[in-house]
Amino acid sequence: MNAVEIRPIADAQVVAVKAAAPRWPAVVGALSGVIAALALTALAVGGWRAQQGPRLDPAPPGTLCAVQLVSGPIYYGNLVKVGHDFLQLDQVYYVQAYTQPDGQPGNRVVSRNRNDWHGPSSQTIPVEKILFVEVVGPQSQLARLIEQDKAANPRK
Repeated sequence: MNAVEIRPIADAQVVAVKAAAPRWPAVVGALSGVIAALALTALAVGGWRAQQGPRLDPAPPGTLCAVQLVSGPIYYGNLVKVGHDFLQLDQVYYVQAYTQPDGQPGNRVVSRNRNDWHGPSSQTIPVEKILFVEVVGPQSQLARLIEQDKAANPRK
């Protein structure tokens, strides 16, 4: 068996170590200040954006408008509300191409409320999805077709 020799440590020096003050109160204080500054900045930016009003102001409410989305579709409807980040239409239509019985191509206006499976009563569109908004002329062919459709199919 191996023998283990134990010897006392001679002339050991004791060194006094001064404990440093904890740093966490300073770190917490600094982080709290940064968080408070970010919160105030966010509130200021939000308030500024709210004062800016809508990014779009195409027409007064109730006006028949055409809205083309950046993805291509065009929707026609009465302008209900314009917010800073959205536009809302009511009585929304779109044009659908079809083939007439004589083989000629044709177009028809289709009501989203009556023809889409979920029957939406309005359509809210985010501003970043809108390519352009135009007012539909009250005497245009589209306006006349929509009025004919509304007269033939009154809202319930």
